[in-house]
Amino acid sequence: MNRYNVFYLIHKGLRAMLYDAAITLQQTNFADISEAMPALTKVNDVLFAFEHHAHHEDNFIIPAVEAYEPEIAATFEHEHQEDYRLAGRLRNLLIIYENSFLPEERTVCGSAITKSFTEFLTFNLQHMAKEELLLNHALWRLYTDEQIKAIYQQLLASITPAEMQATSKWMMRAISSADAIDWLKSVRQSSPETAFDNLMKIAGEELGEARFATVQEKLESRVSQVA
Repeated sequence: MNRYNVFYLIHKGLRAMLYDAAITLQQTNFADISEAMPALTKVNDVLFAFEHHAHHEDNFIIPAVEAYEPEIAATFEHEHQEDYRLAGRLRNLLIIYENSFLPEERTVCGSAITKSFTEFLTFNLQHMAKEELLLNHALWRLYTDEQIKAIYQQLLASITPAEMQATSKWMMRAISSADAIDWLKSVRQSSPETAFDNLMKIAGEELGEARFATVQEKLESRVSQVA
């Protein structure tokens, strides 16, 4: 039986952000500040997304496990501290780059940013994989799917509209058409119509014409079957 995976969609979106920023960094000539700014903006966006993701986990997911299995919770609290350390180093390098005036200085700093981001990426890929294994299995041992969904709904309610909009874009960009259909169906059933309409708009912008047409067709056929 497939259990409810609280990390499934968000981790796909976060991985997509990491991969996209890493490719952009590799393509960037850091001697040219105008060329570097889009790459640095992507790094800042990644840091913002991961900081808030860890914060949400610290306030909702980890406490749900800590009450029964404190050792597992402590492991992930420690890893989040390491994640904050890596993010802090990246932010310091971004500040150094912004205050570099010679092309040679920018090139050296850009190389340091790229290497530091690679370490951040590697750590977080491993961290998310560990969460999907250890934290998920802890949640499944301790709670029913309905209880896990209730915890996740509390988490979602704490997210600002701006953060939700940005995160949803990357999640939609990173998932399969089948995932998109299931997500949209769930939102249509459990959320206000405005939330569904907004997610459909994001799907139209991120999935591409052919995939979005398939998603629309499947959603409409499911509505017809229910009717």
